[in-house]
Amino acid sequence: MKKLNIIIATVASAVSGALIGMLFAPEKGSKTREKLRKESEEYLKAIKKEIEQKRKELNEQAEKAQKSTGKFRDDAKRKGEDLLDRAKKLTSYDEWTKDELYQRAKELGIENYSTMNKSELIDALRHR
Repeated sequence: MKKLNIIIATVASAVSGALIGMLFAPEKGSKTREKLRKESEEYLKAIKKEIEQKRKELNEQAEKAQKSTGKFRDDAKRKGEDLLDRAKKLTSYDEWTKDELYQRAKELGIENYSTMNKSELIDALRHR
């Protein structure tokens, strides 16, 4: 946005300078007005072209931002699904080995875990 303001100020200054120069030029009024009209049209075309270029750049940046946001959303969704799968595995003790069940019971402070069989460990972990 700052670049656009600088460009507009530069073009406006150039137009003002040209206008002042033409007003004080030793030509007929009709020639001066015609020159002013032509140069004004050229400057307006230049300004429009620059604005279109900036608009195009802004649109490209907006598209990149949308793609980046979409990627972020997809990554977050995938990570959420991974966490859900891990949580399911954590509570799906049927798939765990007896050693894994012992370790988890030990971590959770379940009493007498070392004397339990696999189904007892699963039951104790689920009802903790």
